[in-house]
Amino acid sequence: MSGAAAGAGLRRVLLIEPDNLIRGTVASVCRDLSLVQVIQAVSVAQGEQALQSHSVQGMVLSLSDEVAALSLLTRLRADELGCTMDLAVAVLAHGCTPELAAQLKSLEVRRLLLQPFKLRDVIHTLENLWPETVPVAA
Repeated sequence: MSGAAAGAGLRRVLLIEPDNLIRGTVASVCRDLSLVQVIQAVSVAQGEQALQSHSVQGMVLSLSDEVAALSLLTRLRADELGCTMDLAVAVLAHGCTPELAAQLKSLEVRRLLLQPFKLRDVIHTLENLWPETVPVAA
């Protein structure tokens, strides 16, 4: 089965993660398990371009560049990016202060994964990122 055929009917998730190993491993496992189709971005700037050029149903966003990542998320929720403002979002972070947790909650982040995390945690997050009523884009 071709890569395009294997990804047909799957939700598309934008993964913004600068670490090649994490990004590649998550994308590979998601492809192998036919969980979601992953669109990869190395930086927040590249991720913003991907949001504007791809139809995605979810995003996994690294806070490695916290200021840029939170700015992107804020603009997404303010409907300034030309994509759906209620996009399902999970965040990857090395740590979390109470202030950051409150900010992520106000930005409607559905899941926060603290690094180091196990791959099964990412898979569990992606399996449960959407309410059952959200349709898969064709």
